[in-house]
Amino acid sequence: MRFMSFFGPSPLGIAITAIIVILIVAVIFVGVNVVLAFSGGPGPCTAGKPPITVDAANASTFQEKWDAFDVILDGGSPSAATFNESEISSRADEYISDETDVDFKDVRICIHDGFGEATAKLGAILGLETKVKISGTVDLTGDTPQAQLDDIEIGNVPGFIVDIVEGQVEDAVDEALENIDLSHTYTPTLVEGEAQIEGVP
Repeated sequence: MRFMSFFGPSPLGIAITAIIVILIVAVIFVGVNVVLAFSGGPGPCTAGKPPITVDAANASTFQEKWDAFDVILDGGSPSAATFNESEISSRADEYISDETDVDFKDVRICIHDGFGEATAKLGAILGLETKVKISGTVDLTGDTPQAQLDDIEIGNVPGFIVDIVEGQVEDAVDEALENIDLSHTYTPTLVEGEAQIEGVP
């Protein structure tokens, strides 16, 4: 009551008091959700065929398969290639780290029947990191891959707050994909633990 009486009982005093109370609640609300965003978070995606091993050898295997796949397409014949979760995760982690400005780390990609999951740590302000988990598919029929996300989890933040900031995660995913040039038309088929890619010249 003392706080309420600080500005007096006038309508202006009551309005100012109400605004200050709203601001205090908003600051507390934002503070709590910032703490939630950087504490814990979604666990790793569930591998279709565990374990997933992320290393340079698997990244190299992915690239060798893709290059051989594209050589056949460049020659005018349809082709296909199959990539496992370790190969995809390793190449994605390497690509994002070496060739983009997106601050995703420890990328893991899990493949399931008809969709994929990905988890990563997303760098943020003041050196803090938050765990991110997304699920969906990727369209490979255009000039660059287009992510079609069905679900996004960020830290321990409740879903209704994630809805507010999910655009920033979507932008980071789009930025990571925008410099990948697709020279042919590709159709992915996702099954447990593997992505089977068919291509036409």
